[in-house]
Amino acid sequence: MRSNDRILVLEKIDPKAGNGLFDPDVFTGKNNLHVVMDPQTTMWHFKYERGTIPPPLRFKFTDFNSALKIAEQYFVTKNIRIVEVLD
Repeated sequence: MRSNDRILVLEKIDPKAGNGLFDPDVFTGKNNLHVVMDPQTTMWHFKYERGTIPPPLRFKFTDFNSALKIAEQYFVTKNIRIVEVLD
């Protein structure tokens, strides 16, 4: 059974290009991006260990795959890709 708290491992697509105002700790694992399921509503949402989630990721999702797809679409615009999902 998969975890209800999954961590997205992120990396820059082009290290020389900018990526907006992202915390550099997101890329080193010091400030992980979690996708968490609320056990009462079974809805998924994003959260950082520290800091505020960007507005496009502040929604709730009915399943993990929907949340992941939106995250992938958003991060591509910021020169970031998801390289791994940790359970």
